[in-house]
Order: sequence, then C-alpha cells, then structure tokens
Amino acid sequence: MKQNMSSKKHDSDVSIMVVSCDKYKDLWDPFFKCFNKYWSDCPYPIYLASNEFTYDSDPTITPILIGPDKDYSTNLIEMIKHIKTSWILLWFEDCFITSNIDTPRILRLVAAAQEYKAGYLKLTVDYPLIFTKDKNQEIGPIPKGIKYRSGIGLALYHKGTLQKLLEPGESAWQIDRSQRSNFIEEPFFALTTHLKKDPPIPVLNAVIKGEWSYEALKFMKKEGINDSIKNRKVQSIWSFLYIKLYLFRIAIYRVLRIYWYD
Repeated sequence: MKQNMSSKKHDSDVSIMVVSCDKYKDLWDPFFKCFNKYWSDCPYPIYLASNEFTYDSDPTITPILIGPDKDYSTNLIEMIKHIKTSWILLWFEDCFITSNIDTPRILRLVAAAQEYKAGYLKLTVDYPLIFTKDKNQEIGPIPKGIKYRSGIGLALYHKGTLQKLLEPGESAWQIDRSQRSNFIEEPFFALTTHLKKDPPIPVLNAVIKGEWSYEALKFMKKEGINDSIKNRKVQSIWSFLYIKLYLFRIAIYRVLRIYWYD
C-alpha cells in the first residue's frame, strides 16, 4: 500500500510533478495504478498539475490547478510556481511505469546530479544517452549542440534551470528543439548506454499524438487496467511504423557511438 503523504520522507529537496491537462484526465487512473504498484515506496511528494479537475482516488496526490488551458510552456511556467522544492522530477501522465523501481538507485542518481550541480538529469533510456567505456558509470554530461539536449521528458530538473528553458508561447515540440540549453551555465546530464537494458525508471509512452500506442494496449490488458482503452483511438499503422523508423535511426547512432547534431 502507498504511504500516506504525512509519513513520507521529504527527501533531498525533490518533488515529483506529473504534468497533465483536463483533456488527458482519462489517463490519471491507469497512470497512478501503475505508479503505486511499481513504486510504492516513492520517497517524494507527488503533485498532479492540470487545469480544473483533480484526481480524488488518491488523497496523497496534491493537485496543482492552473485554470484554462494555454500553450504548453505557459502552462508549465505556471505549474512550477507551485513547487516549493529546489528540484523537480518532471513526469507526464502518459509515461506508465512498467516494472518495479529500485528506490535506493533513484536516490543515488538524484544525489549524484545534485553533487555535480547539474541543471538537468534525463532519467529515461531513450535518446540521448552518454557513451563511456566505464561500465560502472551511470550518468554523464550531454555534449552541447546535439539534438534534444534539453528535450522535455521524464527528468530531474533544478527548478531555476527549468525556468530558464521555458519561453511563453511555445509548444512541447518547440521546447524540445530549442538550443537554449547550450547557453545555460548548469551542466545537463543523461544516463549512459550501459543502462539501456536496465533503466532506473522503466516506462512506456502510452499515448502518441493523443492515441493509444500498440505497446500500451498490450501492457494495459496484461495489467488489468484496460477500462480506459475505450476513451481513445489506437494509433494508426503509419504512426507505428514512423516511430519504429525513428527508433531504428536512433539505434544506428547508438551502435556507431555518435551523437546526432543539429
């Protein structure tokens, strides 16, 4: 059973903020069912940021309500004003945890990022990853100038760094493509390629452009949380193939141990 918020240890000046909006509220129940199942001892307070609706099935989740939906970056700027900790573990409602999370491992990675005074630590094993021969190295600095260096995703941010990355009026895609991180003093970190097969936070992207991914359908049926499937369309075969082609390209870069520069 999930711990009560009052009994949780507020660890390392970190909060988890799950970024969402009301039109994605159908994802909240499967998201938190997976979260509570696979990270039941999460040591951080959890916030769900949305517009006007709250998730009432779990009283340990603190709502952040920002009112009517605006553009992505303006929403996010307003959301982070409500977070009091210096560090934010940014999450998204369509990133479902798929297996158990090792909390001491997460605490170690967070502590390492804080020790390095990083502004950003990407915590998923999609692109970019860091190339190193040291098999014991878990994180490393992301070179400047590469694509998606500061891509908005499941990552640990220093609050001040995240604020520097955001400009009102931008979409998530524009933030991902931005080169602003190249001019920010704080270093940006990512996981190394050695963690590709053993990610610290195993997740799947359940929704692609508003539609269920094929991977999500299979997973949700296995987990017995398929009540929400009827609320959305399933991605087209062309969307599925496009994603596979993109991932194939990324895999080639990884095998060749080269970065994808702009």
